[in-house]
Amino acid sequence: MIVGLIPEATGTVPSEMRQALTERRDLIESRADVLLDTALTEKHEWITKLGVQPKRARAAQAWRNAARTIAAYRDRYGITGSAPLGAPAEADTQKLDAARARAALDRAQSLAQTEQPDQERPRRMGAQRVGPSL
Repeated sequence: MIVGLIPEATGTVPSEMRQALTERRDLIESRADVLLDTALTEKHEWITKLGVQPKRARAAQAWRNAARTIAAYRDRYGITGSAPLGAPAEADTQKLDAARARAALDRAQSLAQTEQPDQERPRRMGAQRVGPSL
């Protein structure tokens, strides 16, 4: 999938067409990266709703891939508001993309939560005795 949304062309394709498709894929991915970097740098409201990017390299890359999918979805459908996915999709094509973007949003939020500092997580207290001791 290109930026987590667009299926890549498979099968036998003439070399000139394959080159054109590769160039198009690279442009789409570059644009999604720029949109994501802009959202992060300018602290767009929608990006804050994904949670903080994890620090561990593998989790950080997975979070970034998910966030990039959302950035590409927003760009493709002209979403400018603060909600990461905008209004509910109405067209069938957008519904399919919205499901992919929703999965990416869930993934990003889950990755962000797994790296919360320990002090932010609720701690269990040991059992306390009530009553007289023997």
